[in-house]
Amino acid sequence: MAHFSRPKMAHFEKTVDNLAVSLAVKACQAGMSIYFTTMEDLIGKLKKDHGAERKGRGRGYNKSALVIVDEVGYTPIDREECNLFFRFIANRYEKASTIITSNKAFSDWTELFQGPVIVTAFLDRLLHHSVVVNIRGNSYRLRGKVGKEGAEMSQA
Repeated sequence: MAHFSRPKMAHFEKTVDNLAVSLAVKACQAGMSIYFTTMEDLIGKLKKDHGAERKGRGRGYNKSALVIVDEVGYTPIDREECNLFFRFIANRYEKASTIITSNKAFSDWTELFQGPVIVTAFLDRLLHHSVVVNIRGNSYRLRGKVGKEGAEMSQA
């Protein structure tokens, strides 16, 4: 039996991560195992497991049929973390499904992932056999807020 747990959110809004969650729910209903994590949490687990004897064996991020990595690009990562994340992606390549959510365009990944060579390797594995959904526009969370704050600030 597949299990899916979603981290608690104060507001459930129409965002790209909700699209990923919807796909995960469908996968769960089809009997697939799902693992949802943020990039920051995944990097922490990869670092912890890198020094361990088991090297992440038995971890949900290695066993699950579908892993969703949310918030890729929100916080910078160093070279070691970049290499760990690359190995994670490479190990899943053509074996299991991975959904990545990010607020960064692929062209911005060079600065996030420490250079063009590793970004090319990432994208080679991520984009092969994939569907890219590019959602453009302002953040749903900020809808109706940014313009109002600017008007209020100028009146003060």
